[in-house]
This record gives sequence, C-alpha cells and structure tokens, in this order.
Amino acid sequence: MWHVMDSRLNSDVKQERLISGFSLLELLLVVALIGILAAFAVPTYQTYLQKTRFMEVVQHSHALRVAQSACLLQAGEDVSACDTFAELAVPAKSSGNTQSIKLSAVNGKITGTGTTAAGGYTFTLTPSINGDGLLTYALGGSCITARFCGL
Repeated sequence: MWHVMDSRLNSDVKQERLISGFSLLELLLVVALIGILAAFAVPTYQTYLQKTRFMEVVQHSHALRVAQSACLLQAGEDVSACDTFAELAVPAKSSGNTQSIKLSAVNGKITGTGTTAAGGYTFTLTPSINGDGLLTYALGGSCITARFCGL
C-alpha cells in the first residue's frame, strides 16, 4: 500500500518539474514580439522628439511676432519701421534647438530655422497690413508640409 502512494507521489513531483518554467519557444516568441513593437515605437518616438524640439523655433518666432506687432501698433502701417531686432528691442535668439531667427529688412518677414536635432525645418511669419489697418501674419515654411508646425 505504501508503495502505491509512493509511486503516485513521485509521478506528481516529476510532472510538476516538467511544467514549471518557460520553454525556449515561448521565450523566443516574447523576444520577437518585443522586437516588433520596438520597430514601430522607436521611429515614432524620434519623430515626436524632433517635433517637440522644433516647437522651440515656433515659440521664438511667435515671441518676435508679438514684439513686432506691438511696434507696428505704434508705427502705424509702416512695416519698415519694425523690421530689425534693434527697432524691436529684442535680441536675436538661438538655442540648442533654434539655429537662427532672422528678420527681413525688406518686408519684416520672420524666419526661424531649427537645428538638425529639431529636423532642420523653417518656419516663417510674413506680416501684412490691409486697407483697414488690420495686421495679419501669413504662415509658411518647410515645417508645414512636414507637419511639424502644429498646424
């Protein structure tokens, strides 16, 4: 009688040892799935980082637009009175993500250029004053076609 119970106990222990742990196939499947997910996630994350970095260029350009708008309110319809950094009393900005911010002396056009880490795109704001004295800005640049401007 004891012999029968002892053999059952041994077979239960053997089965328990066989089913504990993961098989090599299961581990390879998990590694493959993680690899597939990473193949999609990494490029998406890198694009997200570039867009975030380029938003700094857009913010610097809009800060210059605000200063130019305030200047144009005082100068009237003369865009040439507000087309240099000295006239706006604003320093030219550059940072880790903004390669340059330029202000055209011809028409007051603001051009922000991102660094390579920010995608290297440009963002432009071109002022215009209509017959009623309303100031508007036309948006442009290579960031629009790349959808980096948030438009």
